Amino acid sequence: MSSFFKYFLVVLTGFSVLVLGSGKIIAQTNTVPVESNNFQENLRRSILVISNEKIFNSTELGKALIKKLKEGEEILRIEADQVESYFVKEEQELTKDRLSMSSEEFVKLSEDFDRRVEIERLNQRQKEQVIKQRYNKWKRDFRDIYIIPVVEKFMQLYGASIVIDIDSQAFRSVIVDSRVNITDRVISQMNTSYYDIEELLNNITLQ
Repeated sequence: MSSFFKYFLVVLTGFSVLVLGSGKIIAQTNTVPVESNNFQENLRRSILVISNEKIFNSTELGKALIKKLKEGEEILRIEADQVESYFVKEEQELTKDRLSMSSEEFVKLSEDFDRRVEIERLNQRQKEQVIKQRYNKWKRDFRDIYIIPVVEKFMQLYGASIVIDIDSQAFRSVIVDSRVNITDRVISQMNTSYYDIEELLNNITLQ
């Protein structure tokens, strides 16, 4: 894959300034000279747009990755519920035994209990962070390994030089001609090309 393509597909900050200016699109009026049809056609063909999020959420491979994420989150939730139940029961036992303990002993046990609860809370947060980081890596791999090669083929087909992700912050307010939006075509092509979902899923998630 050429560095030129990667640059324009992933890093579009500089280009967004040229397109957006103040962040708005100024409509052409009769006072502005109309460009030739050839120029308009060449401009239209030189730029394509996609929605990375729609591609991820709508392709079979993307949906499989989302399902994998939810499975991991559910396992973590069940584990957290079990730990919580354990500590609730222990707290109840500690409260019940309080009258038979000295103040010093109770304070010591209470502090130990609070310490272990805090450790477990931090442990759960770390596990949540690991799941989030792993999921973000899956999405990057999905884009770099599976979306980009398909998009490259459409660029060659339409003679396009630039592909813009309309989900990026800079382009969310942009209105584009639906003819240059190839998102649905990319989804269809990916579903056709990437049919062995289980193998592809393992390639992404087991790295």
